[in-house]
Amino acid sequence: MKKIFLRIGVILVAIAIVVVSVFFIKGKTYKVQNPIATIQIEGYDKPIKLELDPQAAPNAVANFIRLVNKGYYTNFKMSIESDRILGDESMQMAKLSNIIDNPAEDYVYGIKGDFIANDHENLIKHQKGVITMERDDYSYFGYTEEGYNSANCNFCILTEDIESYNGYYAAFGRVIEGMDVLEAIASTRVEETEDNENSETTDGTTDETAENSDTDTTTDETTDETTDEQTTGETEGESTEDSTEEDMTNKIKILSITVDTFGVDYGIPETVNYEKNMEKVNQIYNQYTSDDSSTVVAE
Repeated sequence: MKKIFLRIGVILVAIAIVVVSVFFIKGKTYKVQNPIATIQIEGYDKPIKLELDPQAAPNAVANFIRLVNKGYYTNFKMSIESDRILGDESMQMAKLSNIIDNPAEDYVYGIKGDFIANDHENLIKHQKGVITMERDDYSYFGYTEEGYNSANCNFCILTEDIESYNGYYAAFGRVIEGMDVLEAIASTRVEETEDNENSETTDGTTDETAENSDTDTTTDETTDETTDEQTTGETEGESTEDSTEEDMTNKIKILSITVDTFGVDYGIPETVNYEKNMEKVNQIYNQYTSDDSSTVVAE
């Protein structure tokens, strides 16, 4: 009898071990891998890789992936600031058709902000190497929520910690490879001054040489026209090319972004109508300015 109970006990223990092992292996096997974004920047062979965090910021991640898959960030220009690189201010804002096929109506959208101030628990700190969404701030006009939900396509990657962003901006991932590339980009920043915008010397006096070049022109109006024409003809093509060549001081260009989601569909972000919100904001804004034609809508 004792042998029978002993055998039953051994069998039960073996079954228990098998069950626990299966659940353990299953848990390990089916753990979801966070999406990995790869950013290739012009002039740099090595890419920047970021691990996105859909648990912390589901809307920001879904929006980013949708825009990436639509090719929105191809040749995307960014500015190099003192503490981050962010989308160029002159860029166009994305519409619903940039994240959804054939929307019922197409308009510039905003995504619901994934951060604590907007009632969403996002504990990612805005430290160097973190990627976060840029947004507007309309709290001055009494439209705080509209500002919280105004992020669109513009993101930034921090090159320094920005503590003031914590709890108020939707951080949604961090650099896992290529931090040296990010640092190299940050080191290329040029501190721009107004020296190039005026003709004053360092002692504050006007550049006399420049003035004399304007006032001491020859009185002979029969200047060699042939030489002028030749010079114009030779340089016309060059100046046309120069005028179309963009000043890339403190700017970089993203050649491409790809995101490996490891087979997971992160869906569509929760959006609001940015254009309608801006109509409300502009009504208040125009009360603060004498020029009714002024607006704060991004062009």
